Amino acid sequence: MAPLDLSPLGSNGSIAIPGLLTPENADSIARRCDALLGNDLDARPGDKSASGTRRAADLQDRIPEITGLFEDPGLLGAVAHLLGQHLPLTDVAFRCPQPGFGEQSLHVDDVPIQHAGECRAVTSIVTLCNFTEDNGATAVVPGSHRRPDMQRRLGRLDLSSGEVMLTGTAGTAFVFSAHLLHRGTRNRSSGPRPALQAQWRLRAM
Repeated sequence: MAPLDLSPLGSNGSIAIPGLLTPENADSIARRCDALLGNDLDARPGDKSASGTRRAADLQDRIPEITGLFEDPGLLGAVAHLLGQHLPLTDVAFRCPQPGFGEQSLHVDDVPIQHAGECRAVTSIVTLCNFTEDNGATAVVPGSHRRPDMQRRLGRLDLSSGEVMLTGTAGTAFVFSAHLLHRGTRNRSSGPRPALQAQWRLRAM
């Protein structure tokens, strides 16, 4: 397998890693996560079983193979490329916007940076179904992870024309700087859009 090109992490702030999971394994994990939300005895703080976006928290403690999934060398190499070092996984959650839901405002997953090139946290989204423009794939603003001015003016910016959708087949991992402006878009399909969301942080927020 050819080495993963990490250069887009510096310029755009994100990369795609296809085939982290097979589509069959992606579907299996989605079903297991969904089943967690039907078991009241296993409920955790942060779980949302009856909402427009179903959510299961603390997956690294609830599904044994989840932690191993995020030890993929290519994925960890991308995380270390952004953070400058290898760090333990901070958190993994399941997010599953239902039809008609999932739309978010542009945001970052950490506090705004002080200087271009700084990175204190990394996010990875692993698709558990095909991510398409129709079912509410994540939209990002390329290069915004290097723009502290943009990160501080979120409520006064219209960046829709500069957004790029992160689309890909089930089992794709998207890795991006937690300072990259991004948002979930509305799920306009007739089915759910399950995904895993993991984070690595230099420090707790």
